[in-house]
Amino acid sequence: MPRDSLKPIDILRHELKALRFILDNFHSGKLGADGLPPREDFQSPQGRALYDSIVKSPDRHAAERAIAKLELDDVDIDSFLHLSGEHYYTYPALVRERAAAIRTGKLTVEGA
Repeated sequence: MPRDSLKPIDILRHELKALRFILDNFHSGKLGADGLPPREDFQSPQGRALYDSIVKSPDRHAAERAIAKLELDDVDIDSFLHLSGEHYYTYPALVRERAAAIRTGKLTVEGA
């Protein structure tokens, strides 16, 4: 990791990519629970809300309906639901990696 601090909006942007990939792959069985970053690895409240909507839903359609009802600061829900996450396969690991770096103090969040 080349930087020692990140802006909250950068964290959110990467979390959204990870969550988009998770939404596309979790309920189809392409991504198992062991491939998910833990909920606590998501640093933003928006990321945790989206994560909960995806993981706690019984299927993708229910997850999309739950997400559509959310009102989250700095997140365009319509865009989130219409974009494809197929190219974001590296982002769940990035979320996990950054969370570990934040917990150990190797990486800080600006303003936190």
